[in-house]
Amino acid sequence: MVVQQYPSYATARQNATKSDLVFPLTTIQQDGENHTVVGVPESTPSELSDLSVSWRNATIPVPPDRGIRGAVSTPNSQRIQTRSGDQTSIHVSPYETDDSIFPRTWYVANPSTVQEFGETGALVIRVSDSSTHGQQLTQKGTITPSLSAYFLRGMREVLHALTAATIAASALILVVLYNVTKMSVRDRIRSIAVIRSTGGTARRLIGIFSLRSGLLGILGCILGVVIGVGATRAVVEIAIYLGMSFSLDPSITPSVVRILLVINGCLVGTAMLAGASAAWSTVRQPPAQLNHEKTRASVSRTTQKSWRGIRIQPRLLSWRAVIPTATTLTVFALIIILSGSLAGVLAPLATASTGTVTEPGAPYPMASRIETQYATALRDQGIEASPEIIAVQVADGKPYLARGANYSAFAAVSNADLVTGHSPQSPSEAVIGEDLAQTLNITTGDTVLIGGSTSPAFTRVRVVGVYRAPGMQDDQLIFPLETAHTISTKPGTVQFIRTAGDTPQTQTGEHQGSETENIVISSMSAPEMVGVGQEFTVSVGVQNIGTSERTRKFSMSFAGETQHRSVTLQSGEKTTVKLNSSVSEAGNYSLTIGPHSQSISVYQKPPLVLPATPEEAPPGAEIGVAVRTITEQNVSNAKITIGDTNTTTNEYGLAKITLPETPGTYELTASKGNRTKTTSIQISSDATRHLVADIDITPDRGTTYTKPEALIRIANPWSTDLHRNVSLVSPLETESRIATIPAYSVKNIPVTLEETDSPDRIPPGRYTAKVVSNGTVLATDTYVVTGDAQIQSSLTQNTDFSSGSGLGQAVEVVFGNFKLLIAGMMLLAGLTTIGSTTATFAQEVHARRQAIGIHRATGATRCHLLKALFSDVVRISIPASIIAIVSAFGIMYGMSLAGMLTIFGIQLTVMANPFVIVGTIFGAFLLSCLSVSIAVLPLLMTSPSVLQSGQVARSSP
Repeated sequence: MVVQQYPSYATARQNATKSDLVFPLTTIQQDGENHTVVGVPESTPSELSDLSVSWRNATIPVPPDRGIRGAVSTPNSQRIQTRSGDQTSIHVSPYETDDSIFPRTWYVANPSTVQEFGETGALVIRVSDSSTHGQQLTQKGTITPSLSAYFLRGMREVLHALTAATIAASALILVVLYNVTKMSVRDRIRSIAVIRSTGGTARRLIGIFSLRSGLLGILGCILGVVIGVGATRAVVEIAIYLGMSFSLDPSITPSVVRILLVINGCLVGTAMLAGASAAWSTVRQPPAQLNHEKTRASVSRTTQKSWRGIRIQPRLLSWRAVIPTATTLTVFALIIILSGSLAGVLAPLATASTGTVTEPGAPYPMASRIETQYATALRDQGIEASPEIIAVQVADGKPYLARGANYSAFAAVSNADLVTGHSPQSPSEAVIGEDLAQTLNITTGDTVLIGGSTSPAFTRVRVVGVYRAPGMQDDQLIFPLETAHTISTKPGTVQFIRTAGDTPQTQTGEHQGSETENIVISSMSAPEMVGVGQEFTVSVGVQNIGTSERTRKFSMSFAGETQHRSVTLQSGEKTTVKLNSSVSEAGNYSLTIGPHSQSISVYQKPPLVLPATPEEAPPGAEIGVAVRTITEQNVSNAKITIGDTNTTTNEYGLAKITLPETPGTYELTASKGNRTKTTSIQISSDATRHLVADIDITPDRGTTYTKPEALIRIANPWSTDLHRNVSLVSPLETESRIATIPAYSVKNIPVTLEETDSPDRIPPGRYTAKVVSNGTVLATDTYVVTGDAQIQSSLTQNTDFSSGSGLGQAVEVVFGNFKLLIAGMMLLAGLTTIGSTTATFAQEVHARRQAIGIHRATGATRCHLLKALFSDVVRISIPASIIAIVSAFGIMYGMSLAGMLTIFGIQLTVMANPFVIVGTIFGAFLLSCLSVSIAVLPLLMTSPSVLQSGQVARSSP
């Protein structure tokens, strides 16, 4: 499917066809955060079955009859603010399934509800079918799933670059065949003169030479295909034999034949043009002038120009060779600079300072699935680590790379720096690389749709910053890992972890480094909110993973103060260190211990909460209301109001109140001074009396050997006793208890979470525990299990580590071994340049063959002639190389402006490296010397008398 966004619903309808799906959008604010609400029309199908895959159905959630639908565990009422600023309460129902084409953070409603809140835009979804051409779908909008379209579009960009290569090859063909034909014309001047004298037309002669050159072109193309395919197969076989990654398949298929026919047709046409051009100036002359042409060509130059005593005039060759030499060297320089640019982009992906942790046996990193929390364990070893997910994209026909990652971790392993804006601070924000921003014409503040690579889903982010990074790292869009999970892997799982720094320790007991490497801080637990002056406890998990007794000193930084602790542990021993702290001023503070950090909010007067209030109730029911602060302190003398009824809490923060008799939605408000807390209660005759629960898991983050404790608080706010079946459900276990909760009372149930099949170990990952009563979910909480002290063994058993970045390995899957690719391109550049410059110098040497014969006859040795020719080559190749470098950079910049240097969304940078420039000039000089040596060799091996008679390489008329 293709997703497009429009600024208004009316505009979307105008641009949509009858078969398109149109969804109005709006934004609401809840608890200070913005949330997107999408309106689903009644006629919308509940599932796009053609797009569903085994791991995810393309489901479109059905909006509820009243209110909105969202990612909540139980139906509840929420206080929201619309775009107009109005405050209102709305009923929120949970999603019926985890599968959806929309992000789970979005709310779903009827279109009328969206219009009521204030429309902010619209989405149009176009779904392909058997009657729709995929090429038409890729022009506008974001494609999802996008994997195949990404490679199709990327290959189209490769073909654009190959078009430039074909043009360059045509230039070489033009130069080579022009020189070859020019020599043939010079050898046949007398025959041409005879033909012209006996009535032959110039047009017929030009046609003959053009046809001859075209036949040479056809023969050259046939030999080129045969030799090229054979050489390519040989290179591939050698690469495979040497164990290199190489995905090129040099097979001749019908599509390959079609491409070769087009390319070779262009080259043959160029050959015919070269033949006609070479013969044009000669055959159009009168026959009388043709008889003197040979004599003029053989006259030796006697005037030698010099500058400050240095001779600048070539002795044997002509200045006319500068232009064809510059043309051939331009192609050589173009390929060298292009290869250098490609190397500059790809080289940072394979540096030894970076590495990738992947799933064992995964064919390439994007097919890998590993736990996110391995990154925390790697950081405990002092290694920068970034868990990441690659999401290839196609937007408005342009392929590019999007990466799900936490920007701070991504920047640490990529050497990235923000140049404008700020890093993402919410799941709906993203940053973009400088090169990609230029390619897609995106700036800060723009909204970007991101589709799934292999999943029928999409999300939307706003670009809040632009960053710069080396190589192809800034040809990407970076959005939060949390958002990437909505369109790719499940939460807690990533495709790979990129690292920077040392190689991860891979086996337990192989740590011979510092104390920090042997004693790790495995966990930290602290409250998120406290009151001013309230003392709280921080629990720190520490474990010795070394082979001997170790001592480690660590520090806790909080509110400008630092506490130091020292712990001594035996090999394999672990312990929990507790530190106490308090703050005398309100504010938001950061708590940091080793690699762990946490934000703690300190309140002067903590906000009020209503922890045990039902969401639905029968008319006239009497309930108990508890008023506490967010720091779990009881609030006495708080005023409670609902409808026309009000009461006051006692010294324990409790009160009884009678609910209204008339059905409807009422606001229950608790106030104490300038602090208020409001919640909604739906009065309905169909409402049943449910328990109210809360669950708190301690610690919320631990190692694989930590056994977290869950404290369940079951509250009965009703005036009658309730007999219920209460269960704790988690991925590890389900524990059920039948309990009777007296009226207006709270019962605490402590539970230790552990895996029943293996009580000593809980695998790394993110887990959710639910409190369920008679089929109704009352409360949920999550906890995270990080890599434990045995991470080295875990990494050995559950992951693979290799040098380079995950994207670099993916590039090798697509392109093969790019080092071999670049070496092959440079070798090809050298061979083509030798061939074309040899033809150029052969034409010049051929024109001076009688002068060479005179030098040979008057005593000049072969070495003397080679020295003179090399001296001429220096004089010709220097200006030709300068022209070639300038022309090559001009062509590269022109290709860049035309978008021909953007491949798979990666923009190749034109590398004006002085080493590349000097190396290109030096290489051009060496190739020129080799070419002139090959060109003059037949003349040096020929008798001087034959050279003077002008019979070398002459065929019969």
